[in-house]
Parts: sequence; C-alpha cells; structure tokens
Amino acid sequence: MPLDPITVEVVRAALNAAAERMRLTMIKTAYNHIISESLDFGCAIFDANVQMIAQGIGLPVFQGHLGFPIEATIEDRGVEAFREGDLFIHNDPYAGNGNHLNDVAMTAPVFWDGRLTGFVAVKAHWSDVGGPVPSSMQVGSREFRQEGLRFQSVRLMSQGELNEEVMRVIRGNIRTESGTLKDIQAMIAVCRAGEASLREILAKYGRDTVLDATTTYMAQSERRTRAALAAIPAGTYRAVGHFDNDGITLDRPVRVEMAIEVRDGGMTVDFTGSDAQVAGPFNCGDAITISACRLLIKCLTTPGDPVDEGCFRPLRVVVPRRSVLAAEEPAPTARYYVPINLLIELGLRALADALPDRVPAGAYGDQMPTIAFGTHLQTGRLFIQGDLNAGGTGARPAYDGESAMIIFAGSTARNNPVEVVESRVPSMRILRYGLRPDSAGAGKFRGGLGIERVYQFLAPAFITFSLERQATPPWGLGGGRDGAVNGVEITSTDGSVRHVRKATQHPIAAGDIVRIMSGGGGGWGPPAERDRDAVRRDVREGYVSAEAARRDYDVRVDGA
Repeated sequence: MPLDPITVEVVRAALNAAAERMRLTMIKTAYNHIISESLDFGCAIFDANVQMIAQGIGLPVFQGHLGFPIEATIEDRGVEAFREGDLFIHNDPYAGNGNHLNDVAMTAPVFWDGRLTGFVAVKAHWSDVGGPVPSSMQVGSREFRQEGLRFQSVRLMSQGELNEEVMRVIRGNIRTESGTLKDIQAMIAVCRAGEASLREILAKYGRDTVLDATTTYMAQSERRTRAALAAIPAGTYRAVGHFDNDGITLDRPVRVEMAIEVRDGGMTVDFTGSDAQVAGPFNCGDAITISACRLLIKCLTTPGDPVDEGCFRPLRVVVPRRSVLAAEEPAPTARYYVPINLLIELGLRALADALPDRVPAGAYGDQMPTIAFGTHLQTGRLFIQGDLNAGGTGARPAYDGESAMIIFAGSTARNNPVEVVESRVPSMRILRYGLRPDSAGAGKFRGGLGIERVYQFLAPAFITFSLERQATPPWGLGGGRDGAVNGVEITSTDGSVRHVRKATQHPIAAGDIVRIMSGGGGGWGPPAERDRDAVRRDVREGYVSAEAARRDYDVRVDGA
C-alpha cells in the first residue's frame, strides 16, 4: 500500500536535516576560510541508484551536481568497489566533475544490513592542489597538468583505514599542507556525519519505508516541476553572449549560445553554436554545465521546494563535445566558472520576454576571485588569501536590483570579514570596503551597486585575478541601461596607476594599493520614468552622484 503523506514528509524532513547536519559539520570543522567563511562547498545524500534524495544548502552551482562524481567512480571502478568504510575522492574535470581541480569531491557508501543502500557526498574547494603557482589558479594555463593534481576515483579510505600512500602524494604536492590536511579531515567528518544520520533514519523508519518515501516525493517534485514548466508559454527562446577572452588569445571574445525549448512540461537546453574549447583555462566539463542548467530550471519552477532528483527529470541538456562547455582532455579548467556564470544569466535573458514579470536585468556577472599570496610577516610561511567579490544584481519590473551580492551561481557564499583577513594576513590592510557609486545601470528601477574594496600591501606579494564581462556588460531590460563593468587599478607608491584585467602572479610592491571595483546590475525600464524622489534619495545615500543624476535622470540635486 502507498505510504501516507505524513510519513513521506517526515522522512523527507529527516533526510534534509541529515544533509543540514553535514553542512554544519563542514562549516565547524574546515580550516581554510574559503570553506568555513566563504562556504565554497556542497553536500548531498543519494540512494543506491545515485538519485539525490536530500541536499544541504550549499553553493548553488553544485545543485544536483554531486551525483556525477559517484557515477564516474562506479563507471570507472564498478559498484562492487564500494565497501563499508570506504571513501573515494574525485576531481576529474572531464568525467564526473566539470569544475577546476581545486573542487574535490569525496564520496562514501552507506550500507544497511549488508546491502548498499545509498551514498553521501561532499565537494569543497581546496586552497591548493599543486601546479606551478600558489592556489593552483592560473590565468594562462594551457592544459590541466599545469593546474595541479587530478584524482580519478581514488580510494582515500579503505574499510575505515586512511590510505597513507595517497596522503603522502597529497602532502608532497600541495603548498598549504597544514590547512588542506585539516580540510580533508573535515570532509571525512562530513561523510561520517551523513552516513551516521542516514543509518539513524533507516533504523527508525525501516529501509523499505525510507526508500518508498523517497520514491514518492521525488515523483511529487517531478510533477510540480512539470506543472510549473507548463505555465511558461511553449516555444524556443534564444540568447547569445561572450566572455572576454581565454587568457591566452586576449583579443577574441568567446561565444556562448543557447536555445531553450519549453514544451509539454519539459525543458531542453541546447548549446549548439557555442565556441569550441579554448586554449586557456576558461573551459568546463559537461557535468558542471548540466548542473548549471539544473540550477536554472529550479529557480524558474519550484525555487521554494526542497531539492531532489525529481526536480531535474523534466530537463534535457545538449552540449556539443569539445566545446567550451564540454571540454575534453587536456583542456585546462581553472576558471570554469566564467562560462558557467554567463550561461546561467543568458538562460534568464532568453526567457525575459516569456516571463517579463519574473526575470531581472543582467547582473555584474563574475565574482572576480582575488587571490593574494606571499610571505607571512610573523611566521615566514606562505600565505594564500582568496576573496570573492560581490556586485550588483539586475533590476526587476517593480524593484531596484540588490547591491553587493555574490553572483547567482555562488550566491550562498559569504564575504571574508575585514577582521578575519587582517588577522590572518598581517601584511594586508583593507583601507575601504563599501558600495561603488554610479555603478548601477540607470532605469525606472535601477540596478544594484557593485562594491569597492581597497587593499594596501605592507610587504611584497603577488596577486592572481581575472576580470570579465566587458564583451557582454550587465544588460538592461525594458529600456534600462547597462551596469558598470568590473575593474581593478593598482596604484604604486610613486603615484602611477596601472589597470590589469587578467594576470597570474602579478607582482605587488610594499606600499602598493590595489582597488577592486565590481560591476553593477542593469536597469529596468526607461530612466526618465524613475521616481524623482527616488533619484534624490539615491544621491543623498551616496549611491548616485549629483552629476549622474543630472546626466541619466535629468534630476538636479545640490545645484548640479
């Protein structure tokens, strides 16, 4: 007999609580602040068929993604390779991962009464995985071997025993040995917490009841998703955009093209027409491309519902092989998130006419990871300081855009507090951290503002960064104007200023000041229709200068 709805919901809630326990374990036990502070990780629980049955709140682009490393390990090693107490790590950018090598997935099987009943998985960003530069995050790499260690379904633990031979390889190749080894232990703890929680649920409700409940609510999620898709006007919607370059051929933008067909309660996303994989590290594997499309369909259909495999069953993704979105060996992938960020926004842009009341204008488009490294003034050891940079989101038909938000694909990430950065890296001072005036696209409803973060270095160091979205600025909709694009300027002690957009190990002298400027969101609707009092309020708050108010809105404030 079918389970009653209350039992189904109780089991669903218990499994999601187990995934939340995994998430909290990661936050509390990780060492590097890219995980503990910026929350660059995700965790999930699967049944024995690798169907996702629960997911913790994690990096959005990891939505529905953690099953791919499990499937790759099964294909590579066979399901019989999974034994009780085993742990596998996997970061292959072409099979089962799609990200850069820094994003390492860890998977553990869960057995009940001697039968494989499910899997738990966590993926987190390691601050260094080897290669020629600290952080492993080059801008100019030409193949994956220049980006660090590749783990292809590697058994890290065998029946509860840590594989010391694998750990010797890791210790011998990474720079941040102490911190990364602590993060590995944290990931092991996450898997063990998930395994223990799933066993508690199986013990309380019974294996058959749990599996019946998950089958039921995944079917419910599929029906709800198909119903939401059926409410979108049937048709094929298209969008094309470019990211600036591949870090090697600096004068050629790279094309991302997509067609979204919505019909009969299903969605097909086709990337035919996108450029072939490029020489530099701005490629990604098809697994993360599919994951990005899963994020897209989730936000368009049932964003308030829990995430499970049923949400993604109505989705079909077509990605041409050896394209920039389905790269194959040996293409580098260190900056995989650049095409991913763009395709998610293009997906929304494609549907703007079909969903005019729901789709915002373009966002700043690139979280602009800033990675500084050098010698710690007190310990004499290498430090690696990575920061994600928030920016402005696009305006909507009835609201201004949000300011200082991390780009959609990584929107659960948090900034690193000033106090944390300065306490861990005494050679860095943050002189200013605030909103960037005049960065928002003008409109009836203006875009959100980007941020301005100003560092001063007290000792020589290096910075690696990559700025995007000049080729496809944050677009306005309905007559709104584009937002400002991202920028970096470096002021030397002699007063000279240099502007750099993509660089690996860019030298910074003692006393240099580095100003990070993130872009703003696009505006919505004609600027002439904006409420005059709203313009004056923006000027008073410092969001819009008096000059911009006169130029963009024909509103004079303080005699301008």
